[in-house]
Amino acid sequence: MNFYSLLRIHKRIKSRKLKLLGLFASSYLGIRHLSVRIDPVLGCNLACRMCNYSSPEHRLSHTGTLSTEEFEKIARVLFPRAFQLMVGCGAEPTRHSGYKELFRLAKKYKVPDVGMVTNGQLLKMSDLEFMADNGVNEIILSAHGVTKGTYEKFMTGASYEKFLEVLEQLTQVKERFSERNVLSVRINYTANPDNLNELEQFFEVFGNYRIDALQVRPIMDIGGKYTKQLTGELQKRYNQIIKLLSAECEKRGVKLLANTLDLSYQEESKDADLAELVYTYISPNTAKQLNLDWEKCTFSKFRGTDKWNKRLWKALFRKSAGDGWMKRSLKYEEV
Repeated sequence: MNFYSLLRIHKRIKSRKLKLLGLFASSYLGIRHLSVRIDPVLGCNLACRMCNYSSPEHRLSHTGTLSTEEFEKIARVLFPRAFQLMVGCGAEPTRHSGYKELFRLAKKYKVPDVGMVTNGQLLKMSDLEFMADNGVNEIILSAHGVTKGTYEKFMTGASYEKFLEVLEQLTQVKERFSERNVLSVRINYTANPDNLNELEQFFEVFGNYRIDALQVRPIMDIGGKYTKQLTGELQKRYNQIIKLLSAECEKRGVKLLANTLDLSYQEESKDADLAELVYTYISPNTAKQLNLDWEKCTFSKFRGTDKWNKRLWKALFRKSAGDGWMKRSLKYEEV
């Protein structure tokens, strides 16, 4: 079972409490129930204008690197309970020289769904071959422009030609490993007033590459230099483009994930506390923040330090989804 099938099940089950009870049962029975998100290094090779890494203050305050020795200890504690491992969660994972070790460990611990979120600028053909050989299911590439000018404007420091090169290399590797379920390509596109209209040309430009999913989200202010929102007529235009893309995606067999209901992120997600219990974020700062030693840590000790059981029961007995860090997230669905 992968992310997309779980997303469909999640949408079908309307009862928040039922989903929380299912999560409790999975934990109690030792069934895989965590989506482990790891930033092996805090930092980025780009300064994308909509991202908080475009802020010098954020870049200075968010630093640190996990050692490959720590990878093994973290994997021992968390990977047996993970249904998903996602390498890269805000920072750029390929800046870590040993990031591919996480994929080897995921294979060792038989994590069913493994992926990476990256801007792709530091990837080489040999990296993609390693990932395919180690069963990486999905690679999510950020691309916030269809044309060269817009792509390089919003992804400051990136090369459009390098992005196209990586798409071509992925197409070649996927063909060579076609008998395996590896390296599905998802493009993550954050729409804003200055890149919205050219989104309609997405498949005219990228249609010859092996793209399996397109994820489109209206811009959210996360502390970047560029924060212009989609308002008024632009929201109508956004939904028109999503309809056009939906038809084209269906024709091509491409999954389309999009936020179509709450473009300004005003409504709180009713499943925020559920998502916070499932998503387990690990960074170079986690051990210090939770006051734990990965060397001596067990899964039960980790669960105690992040107060998982207490948070679960608190979520079960309150009426709303709380005021957690994901209350504005989970705003997309398969269109």
